[in-house]
Formats: sequence, structure tokens, C-alpha cells
Amino acid sequence: MHKIEKVTLPNVKHIIAIASGKGGVGKSTVAANLALALSQNGFKTALVDADLFGPSVPTLFGFEHYCVQTVEKDDTEYFIPAEKFGIKLMSIGFLVKPEQALIWRGPMASSVLLQLFSNTVWGTIDYMVVDLPPGTGDIPITLCQQVSIDGVILVTTPQKMALVDVKKALSLFQNPELSKQILGVVENMAWFTPSEHLNEKYYLFGKDGGKQLAEAYDLDFLAQIPLINGMAEAADKGSFHNYAGSNEIQNIYNALAGKVMAKLVEPKAEKPLKIAVSVTSENLIDEHFGHCDSYLIFTTLNNKQVGDIKRIKAEEGCGCKSNISSILATHGVTVMLTGGIGEAAVKVLNMAGIQVVKGCSGVPNIVVTEYLNGNITDQGEMCKEHEAHHSNDSKHICNNN
Repeated sequence: MHKIEKVTLPNVKHIIAIASGKGGVGKSTVAANLALALSQNGFKTALVDADLFGPSVPTLFGFEHYCVQTVEKDDTEYFIPAEKFGIKLMSIGFLVKPEQALIWRGPMASSVLLQLFSNTVWGTIDYMVVDLPPGTGDIPITLCQQVSIDGVILVTTPQKMALVDVKKALSLFQNPELSKQILGVVENMAWFTPSEHLNEKYYLFGKDGGKQLAEAYDLDFLAQIPLINGMAEAADKGSFHNYAGSNEIQNIYNALAGKVMAKLVEPKAEKPLKIAVSVTSENLIDEHFGHCDSYLIFTTLNNKQVGDIKRIKAEEGCGCKSNISSILATHGVTVMLTGGIGEAAVKVLNMAGIQVVKGCSGVPNIVVTEYLNGNITDQGEMCKEHEAHHSNDSKHICNNN
């Protein structure tokens, strides 16, 4: 595999990516307001609009017809970022007409994205906020591989439709090949309060979905942001800052900025080892990985003893064709202890960064403790009849002893 060259930004101290699995959750508004809060607190701030196919920064900041200025240095042309509220801004929307569609495939889009970072005269920046496009495509992958991201904030609304997709974004950033720090979850449009009834809350999109997501995946829950009457109209007019200046919203984003800054400077604690065990309905290690009732996830203390235990119900279908590998990886699992398992399922788990220890049996807690003590190793044997089981429903026989 060819070496991936990184973009170097020596004068940028911290880079924060704002991501979501789904469009329409207010990610760009959160990114703009976070940048505004950082700037208003005296930090040199930049905001990069990395959503090449749907840039929002020009509209949010009232720069829809702005034409970017350039300067030449050493035979290379550099962009001079726009600036407003003390925030340096760069967007593909400054380079093309608002109605112009960009008909670019992945490599072209990735190349242009990197130019927005490397070919812009940023100066010294304390915090660079990056507004990513929704989803898990080329742009977020390129950014993770070639720009030194310090952390990612996941933005979602409370309803299930948004939560399903933000889990995919979480899985992307926690993939072993990208492995970016998740700073936490922001729940946007958490409730609506009409200006005439300030003590009332209406949960238009459900309640506490983002909070529950953070709890389920052991992530920091950074903020709940209400839906403010008139905010959408203000954003369309490039005057979102008028609502960011209200006491309620300003306090929320100042608190969010404070939490993010604290997360970026705190020592990175060693991640606890998380071990998954495939079990039967009787809570014994299942002989057949693909037929198990559920998975127990053991979080270890100092990688030496068992701490918290969480249960995940097994999906329908065999292990190699289900989505369990990405689900376990999203929960931080790096080791799977199981009985019999087919080669295809092992490959799928390995691709998700999960080591498989085959040939285990007995009581999960005891087996996990023995593994931590170095008394259990992989037995090596694959499940010999896995393909026959799929083709003719024959008995699933494992040769692990």
C-alpha cells in the first residue's frame, strides 16, 4: 500500500471535526456556533467548510456571493480566507457559484478538500473547526487519513432515523485504520420552546435520543441544544449570530466550547481492554459463534480484572453475514472469545480490528479472567462444516477441543 502523505499545518494548534451520519440535523449550525463561541472567548479561530457538495458556511455567514482573494508565493497560489466575527472562513462555496453543482468523483473531491487546508493562508490558529459532510464517504476518510484531527464531535437529533446513521459515523471514526478521538455527542433540536411560553418544552423529534446514544457507547454527552423560534430564518439570512447572542444559546455553546477545550488538553487515558464473549441463553460460551443468543462485553480494569459487563443481543443470521463485527467495534471491543467459528466470520471480525480466540468453553466470567491471566490462547482450529451448514442446513460441527 502506498504511503499516505499528511497535510502539515504547523501553526494550527487544534483541529476539531464536526460530523453526523445524516444531513439535516443542524451540524453546520453547531459548527458555526462553536467557532463563534471560541472566537468570542478570545481564541484565534478558523472554520473550514468541508462539505464540498453542499456548503453551508457562505449562507450562514452572509457570504453567498463572496469571491475569494488569492496571493502567489513560490509559484503557488494561496487562498486568503474570508473573516467575520474574528473567525477565518474557507469554503468551496467561495470558489463556485451558489447554484453550480460539483460533478466530482472521490479522488477529485479529496484533492480539492486538501487544497482548502494546505493552500490557505491561515496564520496562527488556536482552534480550527471543520464542518464535515454527512455520511461516511471519501471526504471524512480523507480528512482522517491526511489531516491531523484532534477529535470529532458527533451531532444528532433525538429521533431514531438520525441515531441509526450517527452510529455508522461513530463506527467510521473508531475504525482501527482511522481511530480518531470522539470528543462526545451533541443532541441538536432536543426540544422546542415557543417564545410565548418559555417554561414549556415540546419534544418534536423524540426525547433524549442523543443522551441515550452517548450512554450506550460510553461517550461524553456534551450538550442538548433546543430548537429556537426564528433560528432557521436567521441562518438563511446569514444572521445566525443574533440567536447565538441570546443568553440561553450563548450559555450552551460557551459550556460546549469549555468541555471541548478541556477534552483536548486532558491526558489521554489508556483505553480499557474490552472483550466480547458469544454466549447461549444459559450464559455459557456458545459452541457455534453464528448461533449464539447474545454477546457479553467485558470492560477490564487495568487490563487485569473484570469490571463492567454489558449484553448485546445477537443479530439474526450467521456471524459472517451479520453486522455484529461493526457493532462490537463501535463498542470498543478488540478481543472475541468464542467456541467454534468459521473462517469467514474470523476474517470479518479481524477486518474490524477484533482478535478472535477460538476453542473457548464454559462460564464467561471465568474464561475472561483466565484469558487476562494469560492461561487461554487461540486453539487454532476453524469450524470445519461452516460452508456445509449454509448450503444444506446440515449439523454445524466444530473441531475445536
